[in-house]
Amino acid sequence: MILHDGALSGSNGGNGGGYLICLDFKTGEVLWNEKDSDKRRVTKGSVAFADGRIYYRTEEGPIVLIEPSRKEYLERGRFEQPERTKLPAWAHPVIANGKLYIRDQDTLFCYDVKAK
Repeated sequence: MILHDGALSGSNGGNGGGYLICLDFKTGEVLWNEKDSDKRRVTKGSVAFADGRIYYRTEEGPIVLIEPSRKEYLERGRFEQPERTKLPAWAHPVIANGKLYIRDQDTLFCYDVKAK
């Protein structure tokens, strides 16, 4: 989970499925969620926060860049990991020194995410 601007964002759900959700940290009120499977843009995954953005790695593969917002889901980019295994991915993304690190089983990918 990520706490930013009084909002708690992260993955919700267990083995039967899950989704991204944003809650008010003080009250627990649901501010928005991706629960509706007809409209769902992301499934459950792991999160990291850097430079004012949420880096979200879905369990099934896509890596998504999200702008934190209390009002709505704001996706700012996404890509598919190359050579993706068919196994669920649970490792959290790591951002350090302008690099995004994504681990998939025994493989580590590194992306330059430093602002130009």
